[in-house]
Amino acid sequence: MSTFRREIHTDVLVVGSGGAALRAVLEADGAGAEVLVVIKGEFRKSGATFHSVAEVGAFNVPDAAGDPLDSPEVFLQDILTAGQGMADPRLAGILANEAEDALHYLEQYGVHFERREDEDRYLTYRACFSSKSRSHVIQDHFKPIVKALGTEASRRGIRVMDRLMIVDLIAQDGQCLGAVALDHNGDTVIIRAKSTILTTGGASQLFAKNLYPSDITGDGYAMAYRAGAHLVNMEFMQAGVSVITPFINLFGNYLWDARPNLTDRNGQPFVEDYLPEGLSLDAVIAQKERHFPFSSSDISRYIEISIQKAINDGRGTDEGGVYMDFIGRDFTQILADKDRSIARMWPLTYQWYQERGVDLYKDKIQITCSAHAINGGLRIDADAQSNLKGLFAAGEVAAGPHGADRLGGNMSVTCQVFGGRAGRAAAERAQRLADHPPLSKDVAEHLHPAAFSGQGKHSLETLRQDLQKAANRYLLILRDETGLRQFLRVCRQVRQALLEDTCVETAAQKVAALELSNMIQVGELMATAALARPESRGSHYREDHPESDARFSRNVILDRNHPDGHFIARLADL
Repeated sequence: MSTFRREIHTDVLVVGSGGAALRAVLEADGAGAEVLVVIKGEFRKSGATFHSVAEVGAFNVPDAAGDPLDSPEVFLQDILTAGQGMADPRLAGILANEAEDALHYLEQYGVHFERREDEDRYLTYRACFSSKSRSHVIQDHFKPIVKALGTEASRRGIRVMDRLMIVDLIAQDGQCLGAVALDHNGDTVIIRAKSTILTTGGASQLFAKNLYPSDITGDGYAMAYRAGAHLVNMEFMQAGVSVITPFINLFGNYLWDARPNLTDRNGQPFVEDYLPEGLSLDAVIAQKERHFPFSSSDISRYIEISIQKAINDGRGTDEGGVYMDFIGRDFTQILADKDRSIARMWPLTYQWYQERGVDLYKDKIQITCSAHAINGGLRIDADAQSNLKGLFAAGEVAAGPHGADRLGGNMSVTCQVFGGRAGRAAAERAQRLADHPPLSKDVAEHLHPAAFSGQGKHSLETLRQDLQKAANRYLLILRDETGLRQFLRVCRQVRQALLEDTCVETAAQKVAALELSNMIQVGELMATAALARPESRGSHYREDHPESDARFSRNVILDRNHPDGHFIARLADL
């Protein structure tokens, strides 16, 4: 593998090409900065925004289109209530107040939001954890956002380097001065940037069952942590019920309104086998209508708990799921009330499934618990800047107005609001700097990707599967101290095998090894934060501490430079 090294200079480096990245790119370019986009996949054709995991995309806007009593103030209260003290109220307020402008910005570039039949009003529904119907609908999930903003970026001639993996950030004296990358030939590329914006998405590939594409491996979290950036809320990640065959897709919360049948591999109902005495299945499903993701905050948690325990107990299918169907349900009655979310969404949902070979009226499908989005990430300020000056973050890699739980339809809006803020602030910082600060000799000498043994008996794919299997078992839904410590042991074992006894020779293998290394580190960060929170709160559930505890109404902030590796504080106080 080649060791050739070249150097590139730019004002603003944007890592990623999803919704947050493209908004940041357009804003930075519009502010007069020279922009370079780097993506380890293919520009406009990779990343979480482009990867559809649902029949529609939700985009929350408190414009009263779905409820005349909605407003930015009501929206903000919903965010903070779902966050359970873990959301940053400053960033939540920004999101609530700028959401409507974000929608109109997308419309300006051609993104279409669905309208109600025979009405000049946006089609909306009430999404997860919301008190109002404010989720505006985009068909084909969020691909239209990538297409629209990506087309504009291409029209402007924005410089793009794809198939280039950012390996590490260049950090010096509390600043980020760019990044180190690896190209498709295995050559090292040094990118000197006055401002760097991370929009690398989440880390759901850490889990065996997940809703994300194969390249979402936690790269941004890992490299930012190594550089000294603070991470917060990493114990709070969204996992929930998803379809796994005949395709992979998020199972919309409104579908629980039809009271689906859930059965194990032998066709036997199983949920009630795992319910506490006196709790009815109907009551649990009624709560599940409120939100897609797993949450320890209400009794709906027993849906995911029962699915996960049934699978752990050997009652799952060979594919690692259980069965779901709507056979015997009276849809004439269910769909009669046009104000119910299922009635509004059923035509789109039924058609989407039918086009993929599933008739929801009569077919059984397999479902499981899958990892989705992490609610934590880099701790940022109102300009989307981290504690490292010159390092900005937006989208899932940033911890913004999300806490223990997150409103469905908020991530897409967050990408636009804070992607825009990051782009403008990054351009402003770049324009204030006359030139790129010089690198110290010590920093310059260490600008190279991590080394692997280049020989050994372990395959990268087997090690990755070992890590994912352990994460599914000990970190996905069911957590306790014993399991979390066992997961950390697996992380250490996989890392040792990766570094000392794995064949890494080609450029593609080097990328796969770096991705696995990042996944290990993110897994350790998530488990560390989960151990530091001996309670259950929102998406974080500890079987050994199943109730919330007021003593832990503060954020776990991960800091590699802190003696303990983390500290506890309220975001509102920082």
